[in-house]
Amino acid sequence: LGEGPRVREVRSAAMEVRPYSADLLADLFAFASRNAAERPEAVYLMPSDIAWRGPTADDVRLWYDDAGLAAYAWFEPLTGVEMDLRWDLAWDGPVAEAMLTWAEVTRRTYPEAHPPFIGLHSMEAWAEALENPRRPEPGDGLWLTSVAFETDSNRIAALARWGFEPSKHFAPDYRFDLAVKLPEVRLPEGMTVRHVEEADLTERVATHRASWLGSTWRLARYRDIRESSAYDPELDLVVEAGDGTFANCCICWADPVSRIGSFEPVGTRPAWRGKGVTRGLIHEGLRRLKAKGMRVARVETAGFNHPAQALYEGAGFRRAGTKRTFVRLLE
Repeated sequence: LGEGPRVREVRSAAMEVRPYSADLLADLFAFASRNAAERPEAVYLMPSDIAWRGPTADDVRLWYDDAGLAAYAWFEPLTGVEMDLRWDLAWDGPVAEAMLTWAEVTRRTYPEAHPPFIGLHSMEAWAEALENPRRPEPGDGLWLTSVAFETDSNRIAALARWGFEPSKHFAPDYRFDLAVKLPEVRLPEGMTVRHVEEADLTERVATHRASWLGSTWRLARYRDIRESSAYDPELDLVVEAGDGTFANCCICWADPVSRIGSFEPVGTRPAWRGKGVTRGLIHEGLRRLKAKGMRVARVETAGFNHPAQALYEGAGFRRAGTKRTFVRLLE
């Protein structure tokens, strides 16, 4: 992949494209942190997202120029690609063109499919889609999707030139100013919030799986995340009930370069939803992120996830932006 004529043209202009490998993870982390620091109003992948998702050589490409890592593209089968340029590069240049070429070539290796989430309007519809996967239809086509903040005019202009159009799907970007006085951590009687210990790993994984319908998260993947340099065990939080089980869980991530803290992910067992335990968990996360030197906390959720939006707004987050999904049908 990525060896088509247009990519070779770009390589002749003193640029190198590499498949992801573990020895390049530090470059990817540093790139994400610097971009977030330089463009805090439009943050795409943070080190937290990279650690949580786990890049692979099949799905991620990195472009290098004379100044170092210039861009990445991360393909998410069957239809999605997330791309970002180093903060000092323009979206009308050769690096951006190389990313799009690789995304197109990669997309063509997968079957026709309709972009997921585009038509969803509620969590109930999302659950229905998970339980009853959509069968291929004649109009599915070679759809390719990407994302852009609605204020990111240069990226949006580039997507338009490449034939992308905005869809109805979006993700609100929520922020919490950690300079203000933080809310008090309140939990139902008999419950405590704490970080995860080694003896908790099995229950921690079970809590995540119970919180997210269709989750296939495994202990082995969790151990990999805990080994990441971006992971801080004091920010991996749970609310524990009196019987020792966990009501919910979240991982907070502190980025010392941008001083932006992230929540990724936050989940609550169905039996504990609507009882105030998740708000208490989030407030403890805010407290710990502030203690780690973060100046702001952020979290995203799908535009159709109305319960999560109500939760974050009720916890004191304010909507700071909107990340829109753009779609293109390849010929």
